[in-house]
Amino acid sequence: MQTKKNLILLTILLAVFVVPSGISGTAIALPYIARDLGDNPTLLQWVVNAFNLFFACFTLIWGSLSDRFGATKALKFGISLFLLGSLLSSLATSLVLLDIARAIAGIGGASVFACGSAILIKNFEEKERLKAFALFGTTAGLGITLGPTLSGLLIDSFSGLSVDSTPISWRAIFILHFLILALVLLLSKVLPQEDSKEKPSKTAFDYSGASLFVLCIFCFMLSITRLSSLDSMTLAIFLISLVSAVALVLQQRHLHSLGRTPLLDFALLKNKAFFGFSLVAVVSGFSFVVLLTYFPTFLQVIFGFSASLSGLFMLSLTTPMLFCPFLVGKLLAKGIDSRLLALAMSLMMSVGIFALLASLFIENEGVKMACMALSLFIIGSGMGLHAGGIDNLALSSLKGQNTGLGAGLLNTLRLGSESIGVALYASLMVVFIAMAKLTDSHTQALASGNLGFANSQVLAKEVLVHIYEQSFIYSLSICGILCLILSLFVWRLLRGRQKVHSKNLL
Repeated sequence: MQTKKNLILLTILLAVFVVPSGISGTAIALPYIARDLGDNPTLLQWVVNAFNLFFACFTLIWGSLSDRFGATKALKFGISLFLLGSLLSSLATSLVLLDIARAIAGIGGASVFACGSAILIKNFEEKERLKAFALFGTTAGLGITLGPTLSGLLIDSFSGLSVDSTPISWRAIFILHFLILALVLLLSKVLPQEDSKEKPSKTAFDYSGASLFVLCIFCFMLSITRLSSLDSMTLAIFLISLVSAVALVLQQRHLHSLGRTPLLDFALLKNKAFFGFSLVAVVSGFSFVVLLTYFPTFLQVIFGFSASLSGLFMLSLTTPMLFCPFLVGKLLAKGIDSRLLALAMSLMMSVGIFALLASLFIENEGVKMACMALSLFIIGSGMGLHAGGIDNLALSSLKGQNTGLGAGLLNTLRLGSESIGVALYASLMVVFIAMAKLTDSHTQALASGNLGFANSQVLAKEVLVHIYEQSFIYSLSICGILCLILSLFVWRLLRGRQKVHSKNLL
């Protein structure tokens, strides 16, 4: 019996590892994907955005499908989609096909967290469950931590190799995902079948709410990615997002008034403590996740790092994910004020961004690198503390009421902010790069053609690096300002709240 439970846990943990490593690891590959499939900025953004968007949208939907059809069936189907998306990603011959494949992978990947956790809850006793979820969180942290490093090593290891004139390099990342997920499907035979005495719920699935939710988030992200071409089409897409958001709120309230279970329960946001703690998760989306996704590219463009070296440097951001989730439990056990802890998490992720930007102006290269690594470590520590404690703090503030819906709303805010944060940063980069090319004096000199060929070649590279660095500073500064504003809201929402005793949290 124990051997079977270990196999069940191993199966789920293998799938859990692939999801965050796929998110953090794909960022390393973007310059290489651009080299092979084209550097269309919008389509290149969606290599990351497509996975994040559909992962965010379908986490809630998989949770509902799990209740309706059974967690094991839903997980197997989701893993199959994830495997298909990874296979198609490795075979993609254009950015459009790669974007579609990543969307399929995102839909399937969302089932891992929604259905995998449901299987653990139903099939593990209390003490076993605590250990299982500790491993669940640790594995997710390992995926985030090792994703960039592992992907960088794969790219460099397979660089220069090709099959039928198709370079492998970045495709090796998705091939590895495919192989791990194929193993998960083989092991899925050990997953528990639904108990005949406890049939899955047959309550009506909220198809209208799910459709409005996906439409709202998709159109909002699409309008963000089109910021560089602010035309009537962009405004129309944003209007569709706004209308669908209003319709979603009204539809969800209507379901709630009828006594039916809505996809989301926006009434929970009236709880200031819950909303305040949840905003810490939103801060992480505009800070840690943005850097996790795009800082490797910055290292490669500005400092000429290889893929593997970029991955190793990113350990300064991701390593805290291995120990900070355990540290926050000890802090709460010692009776630390949960309000101050939540504010500290937000400020570490917010102020850390400006510390990172300030380090870029240091002239001594060695000191600059050390300060960059320290800044990333501070941001990563804030994220690690958040990962280990914010769910507990937010859901405990509901005092046992609507915790299921609260968990769904919290994860929606978290995943939605991650998707929007990544899309916003990428769009700002496109806007600032385009503006710089029009106004930069060196660019104009290059375009005039009055320079010699050798000088033009040198200047072209210097200009592009300069423009990219300035655009990075401006874009990340805006993300940092948003994080500081959100941190202010965290403080205001939690300042009047009484301290929660640790015994109620642990």
